[in-house]
Amino acid sequence: MANSKLKIVAVIQARMGSARLPGKVLKKILGRTLIEWIHYRLSFCKEIEQIVLGTADTAENDKLVNHAKKIGLAYFRGSENDLVSRLYKTARKFSADAIVRITGDCPLVDPNLVDSLVRKYRKNREVDYICNVFPPTYPDGMDIEIISFRALESLNKEIKDALHREWITTTIMENPDKYKVLNVRYKKNISYLRLTVDYPEDFRLVEIIFKKLHRERKAFTLQDILKLFKKKPSLISINEKWVDKTVINNIRSGEFHRLKSKNSPC
Repeated sequence: MANSKLKIVAVIQARMGSARLPGKVLKKILGRTLIEWIHYRLSFCKEIEQIVLGTADTAENDKLVNHAKKIGLAYFRGSENDLVSRLYKTARKFSADAIVRITGDCPLVDPNLVDSLVRKYRKNREVDYICNVFPPTYPDGMDIEIISFRALESLNKEIKDALHREWITTTIMENPDKYKVLNVRYKKNISYLRLTVDYPEDFRLVEIIFKKLHRERKAFTLQDILKLFKKKPSLISINEKWVDKTVINNIRSGEFHRLKSKNSPC
């Protein structure tokens, strides 16, 4: 039973725009869109009070909002690129004490893992940020970040540059003296596995995983996926060329580090 004294809201951060796989959040697997799968899998969590969509207020995302209404997913619309503002205002709208940030490219999100991190947050309420990505030891696509409302409020007031307002949690990671951070590591480093959806090859792999493992009214876990990979190791090669191997100062993201380097004064 979730602790009613602390409202934890899972926010699915998603929008229609995607340069590499346009409209991916509404692509279907086994009759459900990726957004529906995230919603479905998060519904098995016992430690969150509400699941909502945090999307952009551009016309392009009207289709996504209409889909959210259709599947009974509450939503907030905010800035397209200012994710600090969007997530802060989403948390404020739904009176969240903390949010669980799940991005729209993670349809394999593991509800057991989410609950495990939320329980840690409930026991460590003074922490601003609990995650499993700093440094990454879990597969890309199993990313879970819990951000307290006070941290969101602080970020919204203090971050001025557009890059860090878009890459919302990097400011926390870069300022461990200012924010209280707790990272959860896997028992071994399996961050070389890619379970996110950003390219056609990613979608192909995720589709295979769902077709192999999904059973209605249940949610398979990361452990089930690892067992599948052990039986069929060739699956890993489907999208391995897209594995993000850039980890600098414990932050995984080749794109963020490239943009940061580009914006830095010479």
